[in-house]
Amino acid sequence: MNRKIKNIIQFGCTLMCITMLFSCSSDILDQTPKDSLTEELVWSDPQGAIQFVNGIYGGMQSGFDRNYDGWAKGLYLLDGCTDDGDVSMGWTHSTVLQNAQFTPDNVPWGQTWGDYYALIRKTNLALENLDRLQDEVLRNRLKGEVHFLRAFCYHELLRLYGIKSTGADPTGVPIIDKVLTLDDDLQINRSSYDDVVNFIIGDLDKAVSLLPSKGNIEAGRATSGAAYALKSRVLLYAERWAEAAAAAKLVVGYTLYPDYRKLFLVKNNDEIIFAKKFQGPDKTHQTNAGGTPNAGWDVYNSPNTFKGTSDGGWGGNLVTQNFVDSYDMADGESQATSSLFDPNNPYVNLDPRFEATVVHNGSTFRGRVIEMFEGGREGDPGAFEFTRYFLRKFHDETLSLYSRSSDQDWIFIRYAEVLLNYAEAQNEAVGPDASVYDAIKEIRQRAGITNPDLPAGLSKSVMREKIRNERRIELAFEEHRFFDIRRWKIAQNLLDGKPVYGMKITKNLDGSFSYQKQIVETRSFPERLYVLPIPQSERDKNPAAKQINGW
Repeated sequence: MNRKIKNIIQFGCTLMCITMLFSCSSDILDQTPKDSLTEELVWSDPQGAIQFVNGIYGGMQSGFDRNYDGWAKGLYLLDGCTDDGDVSMGWTHSTVLQNAQFTPDNVPWGQTWGDYYALIRKTNLALENLDRLQDEVLRNRLKGEVHFLRAFCYHELLRLYGIKSTGADPTGVPIIDKVLTLDDDLQINRSSYDDVVNFIIGDLDKAVSLLPSKGNIEAGRATSGAAYALKSRVLLYAERWAEAAAAAKLVVGYTLYPDYRKLFLVKNNDEIIFAKKFQGPDKTHQTNAGGTPNAGWDVYNSPNTFKGTSDGGWGGNLVTQNFVDSYDMADGESQATSSLFDPNNPYVNLDPRFEATVVHNGSTFRGRVIEMFEGGREGDPGAFEFTRYFLRKFHDETLSLYSRSSDQDWIFIRYAEVLLNYAEAQNEAVGPDASVYDAIKEIRQRAGITNPDLPAGLSKSVMREKIRNERRIELAFEEHRFFDIRRWKIAQNLLDGKPVYGMKITKNLDGSFSYQKQIVETRSFPERLYVLPIPQSERDKNPAAKQINGW
């Protein structure tokens, strides 16, 4: 296909996306789609412009609805490809990614590259047309939202397909900041990592100048606080430590929600900075968190021993023993040093976040006690519980499976992450000063640890490890670990040829249990896996975007 034909097709997609946005239900807001549209109506009418921007929000990919070949979205989280998680369904893309058994021809989540660039095209289209709106307040607010959303898309692309490098080769992603026309060259090189970061920061600075603060805009939309929070994350990944810490300090108006378990179920609470909204069953146009009617997160991530009106759970995202071993005890000491740890009762007296995150042998889940021991109800290999743990986090345990779709919101950014961003950046910039200790204490105190203070006098390197483990526990299965172990360049040491552990549990005659760690999988992590390859189908369209890191 020659370039002119390709350009005609892409140009046509611009007009098609306008029509398609209004032929489907809204993803986050109760807006009524227009019955007939022209381009002028979309951009000059406030409701038309709002609807177009709503469509960008709705297209943002989350752990609950990432594109999985167009169906059954929410099957697994990226944490399943780390030392913290596994995925019970061996036929999913996660198994391929866990063991690096793929090439650019069959990249797991291969639609991601194209999906994000399609959203970026929509942001560019909006930014080129929003000046047609007469309402200055609405016009500026929508521009701020779109600058934020474009920055978010580029951040996702950069952390999946780019890599920070000291070499001279471009290691970012192509920057497209306008709607391409018939006269544009569609062969676009990768920009450098630093150039993409600077582009993102430029968008976020514009967003900050245009967006209202928390409480002055509808829930689910970007705020100035969200822009500062994302800026802190982007700068943290870029190792621009002092700038990252400064951006985190500018995030104000948010607090830690008092109940770690419930914060993922209580919509619009004061810890949430930016989330993808999913509407509940009382709404006319429901967007469910799984992409399948009357299913979603709770169905996909309950064991098949729990039956609904249609069938049992799918097993979903599992927790590893590697992750369980990373928890401190409730007194703040490690499992290795605390007198509270009992190997015969290994789940007693752990950091309270453990019970809020992990379902284990003896847990009460969905109203009954879980039996992970051999011969127990969940101990049967057919229950998909290979590690003998599954995930409690995000579950609505009051929801009867298959009765209706899950509607939990996916939290992209919350205040605890900002505190952790600040602690890491400040520690790297100046060392473990009092503000670093205070940030970590605030998180551990909310968790319910009886002595939340870290030991005084820690060195920068020891504090670094404390912060990293705190991120692992606090942000577990929120898809941070996947990126953290890559940006820290420790993924290969953790995963290449290393075992993933589960727990073998035997019920004794006296009713007690014996616990023994066992290997459930050994994974591969070649160095090239620090970055995903661009799908070959996308490179066929744009050969100028070269593969990197050995792909």
